[in-house]
Amino acid sequence: MRDPIHPIADLCVLMDKAQSRARVREIHQMAADAFGANFFMFGMRTGKTISPPEQIVISNYPEAWQRYYDEHGAFAFDPVIRKALQFGEPFRWDGLHSDERQLALRGESIRNGMEFGFSCTDRGPDASVAILSFSGNNPIAVDPAAWEATAASVSFYVATTHKALTRIVEGKAGHEVLGALLSNSERKSLEMMGASMTTEAAAKILKVRPCTVRYYLNRAAHKLGVATRKEAVMKAMAENIIDIRHFPNAGFGRDSQRHH
Repeated sequence: MRDPIHPIADLCVLMDKAQSRARVREIHQMAADAFGANFFMFGMRTGKTISPPEQIVISNYPEAWQRYYDEHGAFAFDPVIRKALQFGEPFRWDGLHSDERQLALRGESIRNGMEFGFSCTDRGPDASVAILSFSGNNPIAVDPAAWEATAASVSFYVATTHKALTRIVEGKAGHEVLGALLSNSERKSLEMMGASMTTEAAAKILKVRPCTVRYYLNRAAHKLGVATRKEAVMKAMAENIIDIRHFPNAGFGRDSQRHH
């Protein structure tokens, strides 16, 4: 097996910069490769800083396995989940399954190429909790020294991922809160300015005077915490609060004359 310490340290740097769940998923695949695993599963329950709370699962587990797991309500008796919630250190899956349901679950995991695996838990200061697992067909870090290195690096990696997902989800929630502060008229005014319309053109669509459009924009700027109408448009676009596709032809292109 390749030494995972240096690749995982590099991936933690990438994870710190991740801006989306899709990017987190890509990095998890690279981490699985670094650990010599085929599959990964990251599960997270958000904490007090995010309302309403979210259950996040990012995984490349086989669909057949996921169906079996859901159909049998395996979350309630899965010994991996049980130990992960009780035990903070990285641990292997070896010897965890005992009763009939757990052994059947173990057999299904083997049939789906997940005979060997390990998991690690991270808890956040906001009472959030994250569980990360890697698995595959081949033994992972069999040598004690290799397992020690793997355990250390996965602890660092799951903590980094936990922080990154919390940041991503909080950012999304913050954008939604900002967007909710805007009235429909303020939002439409921002969208039309984002599509390069003039205040006069926007006023005709909204059936108000141009000064009223400027009033809407000023109010939007105040709610978004910026100083100018232009900054309000830029912030609303950058944070996906508005969608300018509603107004695709603002009349400022090469063919603008035909719109007059």
